[in-house]
Amino acid sequence: MVELFYCRAATSDREGEQVLNLSTNGLTSKTCGILGKLLASDRILTHLKLNDCLLDEESVKALAYGLSGNSSVRILELKGNSIRGGGVAAIGRMIRSNKTLQSLALEWNNLGLLGNSFAIFAEALGANPTLEHVDLRSNQLTHDSAGELAVALRRNTCLKTLDVRWNNAGITGGRALLTALETNRTLTGLHVAGNNVPQDVADAIATAVNCNEQRHLLSSEYQSRTRMLTREIRSVELSSKQQLAGLLRTIDEQRDALSETQHGSSLRISELQTTLDERRDAIERLTSKLRDAETALSVSERQAQDDAAQLERQRQSVVGVQEQNCEAEQQLRSQLAEEAAKCVAMQARLDDGERKRRREEQQTAQLTEELLRLRAELKLKCSDFEEKMEKEKHRRKQSVREAEERVQREVDRAARDLDTLERVHADETARLEARHVDTEERLSRSREELVAERLRHGEELQEVKRNAKTEEDLKLKHLEERVRHLDQAKADLEKHVNEQNRTVGELQTKNSSFTLEKESLSRRISVLSQVSWQADRIDVT
Repeated sequence: MVELFYCRAATSDREGEQVLNLSTNGLTSKTCGILGKLLASDRILTHLKLNDCLLDEESVKALAYGLSGNSSVRILELKGNSIRGGGVAAIGRMIRSNKTLQSLALEWNNLGLLGNSFAIFAEALGANPTLEHVDLRSNQLTHDSAGELAVALRRNTCLKTLDVRWNNAGITGGRALLTALETNRTLTGLHVAGNNVPQDVADAIATAVNCNEQRHLLSSEYQSRTRMLTREIRSVELSSKQQLAGLLRTIDEQRDALSETQHGSSLRISELQTTLDERRDAIERLTSKLRDAETALSVSERQAQDDAAQLERQRQSVVGVQEQNCEAEQQLRSQLAEEAAKCVAMQARLDDGERKRRREEQQTAQLTEELLRLRAELKLKCSDFEEKMEKEKHRRKQSVREAEERVQREVDRAARDLDTLERVHADETARLEARHVDTEERLSRSREELVAERLRHGEELQEVKRNAKTEEDLKLKHLEERVRHLDQAKADLEKHVNEQNRTVGELQTKNSSFTLEKESLSRRISVLSQVSWQADRIDVT
């Protein structure tokens, strides 16, 4: 049944968070034990509300044990449960082991009643690495409790806001918190109203918190500028790498084209050399034929001399043979001249190919020299760019320091103006604050009486449950009558509280006018900061 109620109570808000709201439900220790077991294995819930549930010590311990192993809940509300003693220590052990909780609301409890248990809670708060917002209003915290919180703030590096209004920290606790702010640089909100803290200490705490906030803003702005410069440097490096890669690709393409041209030229030269060799072979064959013809001619002449008679008889035939030989010789000589001309032409073409090859080799040497020159220029440009970047970084750091000094001077001047304005309205604000504190103290006393009455009622209800069943019915009726009386008294108290709230509202309307003046000064400070930032940006560009 508890698991079914758990599933039905878990709802989703507008931001997509899973919220479990069990406020104003009387949860017993057994129910809290089952709920703690469910929370230990849950991975869905992000917001848990357990306000005004009359949780006893065992219930708080069971819930804290379950939340110690939870890794999804980021917001926890335990308002109005009168948690004290062992429950406070259990919550401390929980926040020491939990690594996902970001907001913890403990308003209207009794954390400061036992100093030992609150010391455990404060020590765990100092060691927690995830909590950012803690609400400890109306928890009867004393100056010792404030001292424990101050020690925790010195160690904590994650907490952003801490609300300790309407407690009893006093001047000692206020000074302890102020001393803690000297080492804490992350706390940007510390509310100490209603703690009997002197006005000068409260003003010093507000000033320290404002300094932390300004420091946080400057740090975030410096980090954003650093990230922007890093992106610009990376883009410049990427563009230079791309340009270098493009240049190398162009050189490789030119080298490939040159190698292809050289290969084509070598192929063409080899073809021309082959053709020339073939022509030379043909000329040699023709020359051998010519020698054979001359040898045959000499043989025929010797035969003619030896056979003069036959030559005379065959004169006509020999003349014809001589004429044929002359014609053949002329034809052979003309063919030889043509082949010689072709050889000259081929030699000229071969010389042209050789000259082209030499020109291509010269172009290759020039391209290689150009590549070496471009690489040297690229190295020089890279070194110049790195020097310029170093100078730019130094100049940016100098400009950031000057801007921080200017902003600090403007902030000091604005703070002096604000101090003068606050001194003008100090008396009226003190009077209004005194009346507001008096009203809140009366309201807190009324609430404490109501809480004490509710505690007493809860204890009596537990005693009634332990009696016999017959006696339970009678006492239950009696308690119902008392509850009606208490509700009537509560209604009277609520009327009185409403009247007091109306009075407080009137006082707050008067105080809002002073707040508006303070906001106008804050806007003036922001305008001056924007002007200085724009001036720094113009200097950078």
